[in-house]
Amino acid sequence: MNPQSAYSPHNPHKGSFKINDTISTSFRHWVARNHVDAVEGLCHIPAEGPFIVVSNHLSFFDHYLLETVLHGARGRHVYFPAKAAHFNHPVKRLARLSVGCIPLDSDRPDRNSLAALKEVLDGGDVLCMYPEGTRWTGGGLAPFNDGPFYFAVRTGVPVVPVMIHGADRILAKGEVRPRRATARLVFGARLTSMPGGRSRSAQIADLRTRARARMEQLGDRARRTYGSPDEESARLIRRRADEIAVAACVRGQGLDRTARRRIAVLHSLARASAADTPAPAPAPAPAAVTG
Repeated sequence: MNPQSAYSPHNPHKGSFKINDTISTSFRHWVARNHVDAVEGLCHIPAEGPFIVVSNHLSFFDHYLLETVLHGARGRHVYFPAKAAHFNHPVKRLARLSVGCIPLDSDRPDRNSLAALKEVLDGGDVLCMYPEGTRWTGGGLAPFNDGPFYFAVRTGVPVVPVMIHGADRILAKGEVRPRRATARLVFGARLTSMPGGRSRSAQIADLRTRARARMEQLGDRARRTYGSPDEESARLIRRRADEIAVAACVRGQGLDRTARRRIAVLHSLARASAADTPAPAPAPAPAAVTG
């Protein structure tokens, strides 16, 4: 697919690229082995059905960290709404299309873009959104916008909060080459809207408040545990890999290529989480976009 023609205001494509075709397995392994400190709370990622991940946003590398983890845990496409202005530059456009970004004007979202986001959830895929709206490294969390919570309330899908610690050390704003550093990802229990006879705006505000409180707790944990090996988290990641293999056997279909790749990535994440030594100097990154 030609990235220059993958998206137009009249014919939006929800990912512009198929994630499994553009993010190579070797690239995911490189991310897991060289830039993941640990992944906590993988058990909170639903094995089936659509959901919205809400994350803090430290670096463009957040996309690659989340895609790697979610691909291993889910094996489904992952999509990221991104500022439409970032698609005007050809290099930035290619980088964003390669990871499944959807152009969105947050100030004045058009009907086609909103329909593309809804299509992601209707198709059972995963939507990753940053409620801060932009990269923020000023400590704590910047004010949240309502976007992720509006879609969660409107569609009835759960919200899975996550906090990332250390991604800005890997790829700071304005830089293009990753540094020798790792990030810790801590996922929390899913949250759902609670109607209770309340208006949609009240449900959105309530979900936003609860998500922020949960993410602040996850952020505290990520900072405290960063750099420490976590064998329990590694065990839970290996369990998800075993579940994929067992499910394939139950279906009597054997392990297809996607399942084998997911299991391999999960084992790389488990090794990263259990490691008690500093990450080695990373080798040059394999191409994220493949032909």
